[in-house]
Amino acid sequence: MRMKRAIAAACAAILLALPLTGCGEPYAPAEDEIALQIQLDLDEEIGLLVIDYAAGESSGSGGVSNADKSPLKRDELLFYTLERRFFEEPSAVDSLRLTFTVITEYQEPSYENVYPDEYTLPAGELILDAKFGEVYSIAITGGRENGYKANPCSRP
Repeated sequence: MRMKRAIAAACAAILLALPLTGCGEPYAPAEDEIALQIQLDLDEEIGLLVIDYAAGESSGSGGVSNADKSPLKRDELLFYTLERRFFEEPSAVDSLRLTFTVITEYQEPSYENVYPDEYTLPAGELILDAKFGEVYSIAITGGRENGYKANPCSRP
């Protein structure tokens, strides 16, 4: 069951590569989803962005990469959605834990999210008081040399 959830979460990842600045333009999520609008503000391109989530008894993992295996641009705007059906207790998203990991070089996506250590760098964790039908803007900043960091941000 957990594997099905992880696969569903990975399949639910949506990537819209729009080179915008700041935290991007507003996105309108469906009523049964939580949308993460993730603005990259990095020192260099990356291979993948892995997103682990947990709320109540539910957890899963997914990520964002380009289908053509090209790197994610250092200033790309990414969208990732979590659907209500991924959560056994939908009300538990009021303490939604998100953990971000940067994979610095492109690797074939893995359902277990196991990647070579030399390409895997943590970008931190955020806890959101999330609600379905809402969008949350996040910026991933930094680089290989000094590390990556996930930060909540507000739209301009």
